[in-house]
Amino acid sequence: MAIPSESELRSLVLLLDEDDAASLDLVCRQILMIGEPIIPYLEELRLKSGSEIAAKAESLARQVRFKNLREAFLRLSVSPKPSLEKGALLIARFGYPGLDPAVYGSWFDRVATELEDSLPTDADEAVAFQRLNLHVFQAMGFAGNETRYYDPDNSYLNRVIETRRGIPISLSVLYILLAHRLRLPVYGVGTPGHFLVAFNPGSYTCYIDTFHHGKLLDVNEVRRMLVRSGYEFREEFLRPCPTREILVRMMRNLISVYQKEGLVDRAEMLSTLVEIVLTKKSPR
Repeated sequence: MAIPSESELRSLVLLLDEDDAASLDLVCRQILMIGEPIIPYLEELRLKSGSEIAAKAESLARQVRFKNLREAFLRLSVSPKPSLEKGALLIARFGYPGLDPAVYGSWFDRVATELEDSLPTDADEAVAFQRLNLHVFQAMGFAGNETRYYDPDNSYLNRVIETRRGIPISLSVLYILLAHRLRLPVYGVGTPGHFLVAFNPGSYTCYIDTFHHGKLLDVNEVRRMLVRSGYEFREEFLRPCPTREILVRMMRNLISVYQKEGLVDRAEMLSTLVEIVLTKKSPR
């Protein structure tokens, strides 16, 4: 469909004060059909209107953005091996619709390049691993947000980068994305209650607790951590966690937070994205 003119878009959003339910429904459907181009006019209306109209404008803008986000998740999920970075930044777009993924991709590239350039020419994987840990957890100060654990920002990768705080899984994703740029053999470990990262260069495996300043654990310490938290230890907990499971776990954390805050609409939208990631298969 042809995009209406500026005056037509502005006139259309003004009809959100329509009292007749059938007419209002028609206006809302037209707005949703137009999509992204109408968002600036919905934002303009929201800022200058009373609470009722502002709420309608905000809700419609969120629905338009969510439609675009849903389509992006569908494109991501058809891959047999979806990108962890793209998926994590798509989740961040749910909370921050104006987010530019390229900005954060460049941040990862820059940090990894600086680290790689600082390594001795004969550095092996163990040296690079130690240097990465020092840089991320000491020089840059990434750690768990213990005072505001249930803040939604802890699950949005852009905010984790900006605040240097997060929860175990978001900090682990950040760590994995940096480590993979350094070609380090790491993977996510979906231990219940507390996500970890494993480093396995071949001869041994150690586990990184990104929430607690990069604390290193062996398998017995992981076992004790789980038992203390009330979980029965199983070897299967230590297997590499697939990207789909990581993305779903990130979104389920957010769903729980939004449900507790009474933001049911946001929780339902995220549940739709979880279903896409879990069920969408690559075409044969």
